[in-house]
Amino acid sequence: MLVAAWGVAFAIDINPSKTTVPRSSWDTGGNHFSIFNGDPKRIQRANAVDAASFDTKLEVFPNPMSLRTAKVVGPNPSIKITFSVRNHAKKTYTLSFPTAQRWDFRILNAAGTIIYTYSDDHEFVQTVGTSMVNQDDKLVYTESVDFNAMTAPLAPGTYKIQAVMANYPEMGAQTQLVVQD
Repeated sequence: MLVAAWGVAFAIDINPSKTTVPRSSWDTGGNHFSIFNGDPKRIQRANAVDAASFDTKLEVFPNPMSLRTAKVVGPNPSIKITFSVRNHAKKTYTLSFPTAQRWDFRILNAAGTIIYTYSDDHEFVQTVGTSMVNQDDKLVYTESVDFNAMTAPLAPGTYKIQAVMANYPEMGAQTQLVVQD
């Protein structure tokens, strides 16, 4: 405590510790909000992601595709795959990811054999990350797949493409790719 020489004036050193802050400010009881005094299960429920709050969509271009036309376009024909996830809930969600990978997809031939998996062809930084998705916002991921990257050549037929959010396998979509001669 300081006392002025010409009058009485006080200055108080305020230290935000348990000894100088009123008990009601740091006590876990009461009706005030604090991120530090909550029930861990309640906090986990509040941060839980409801997959039903998201719409997923998977698109392939060109579809249907002609092998003859694709080979004329260039020496390395490819298809473009776009995966989108839209939050239709009235709350913001924070999606957490253990690595830099945000999505994955694979292409299966008519026999059900996997001929391409996106994550097999890419490396991801091993760092934790998050994506916040507000109401009516969407995350959109696009990738082109070169035909030469596939384990089997494309032949005429119907292929299945499946996409999924990394760390959220319940958020996925699938579509078909029709390949014509």
